[in-house]
Amino acid sequence: MLVFPKNKFFLSLWQWIVLIQRNFRVFFFDKLNLSLIFLQVPLIAMLIIVAFYHFERDKENLDEATRMLYYFGVLKNPLEQADKTINIDTLHRYARTLALEKNFSIRHEYIQKTIKPFFEKKNVPVPDLTFTYLDKKRHFISDVASIRRGSVFFLLVAAAIWFGIMGSCKEIVTEQPLLKRESRSYLFILPYLSAKLFVLSVILLVQTGLLSLMVVPLLLALSWIDVISIWMILWVAAFVSATLGLFISSIVSSYRAALTLVPLLMIPQLLFGGLLRPQVDLNDNLWSSFTNALSTVTIQRWAFESILTRDAYANGGILKLVVNSKASGEFDIVQAQNSSLVRSFFKIRKWGEIEVGSLWPPLLYLLSASLIFFIGGYIALRWRLT
Repeated sequence: MLVFPKNKFFLSLWQWIVLIQRNFRVFFFDKLNLSLIFLQVPLIAMLIIVAFYHFERDKENLDEATRMLYYFGVLKNPLEQADKTINIDTLHRYARTLALEKNFSIRHEYIQKTIKPFFEKKNVPVPDLTFTYLDKKRHFISDVASIRRGSVFFLLVAAAIWFGIMGSCKEIVTEQPLLKRESRSYLFILPYLSAKLFVLSVILLVQTGLLSLMVVPLLLALSWIDVISIWMILWVAAFVSATLGLFISSIVSSYRAALTLVPLLMIPQLLFGGLLRPQVDLNDNLWSSFTNALSTVTIQRWAFESILTRDAYANGGILKLVVNSKASGEFDIVQAQNSSLVRSFFKIRKWGEIEVGSLWPPLLYLLSASLIFFIGGYIALRWRLT
């Protein structure tokens, strides 16, 4: 005989624990669904790997040309400031060697034995040619090539959102008869909804972890600390998507209706998530404001910006070509400026005069959205069951 706690708080806690156990039993009992949930992870990971394997070589010629332009500008600036004669052929040779040489030891030796004596002979300060970001020795890449790198992060986030929505959209709508019967006797809605979200969170934690471990080290060559950070961001994106899926499952009347809504939820994530139409490219006009507004209400946009901060190029190493039609000299018309991967897609966010980061504000927005979806699901169930 079951003894129910008399206090409402302890009764809710007791129901929450019991419902978690029941949801896990149901989850592990359905072997087919269990297999599909976890087999889709390596399948999606393999598709991403096949599509982007060796993607860094796609724009290799453009990367080399952009690096040459950048190094030429760096070498030229001290000579211009000192009002010295610029040896175009010599600087071009130096810039070409720095751009094409991939061995950092050889490059460092070339700087010390060839470039440094050249500037010392002209009595000009030697430009800083030691380019290391976050203690990771990486070559500069072009702004165009950075789109490919960002695409990998974008697809990881899209997969996490897919895991969250698909795993949760059926959870409540398929249990409507049972939920109506149990709610008339003793079941509270809050423990029921919280238990669903807790079990989904554990499943999504495993799914996003497997996806991160399979894709990130192979394609992006990041450290294990960065892999764990990316895993946590993907988990947050999947968690928010799960709360959205539970909200949808709370308001629809059939499983077919829930599945119909899934593409309608996913397509805006892909269109306005920040890759196909980066926010940094949007102009200050009415139509761009409308596009930016649609982007603001997507999970993909915020998770994408947040996850880009975990890359090795998050703080620099992306060369952006800038055209200055009003330049006085022909060497200043096109310049390569050092930028970051985040700035390839998103504008600098400021609060007054202070620059706000791209990691925590998006994550706080996502967590706030998950709270809104959860409360919306709770209200919808209360309204339907009373």
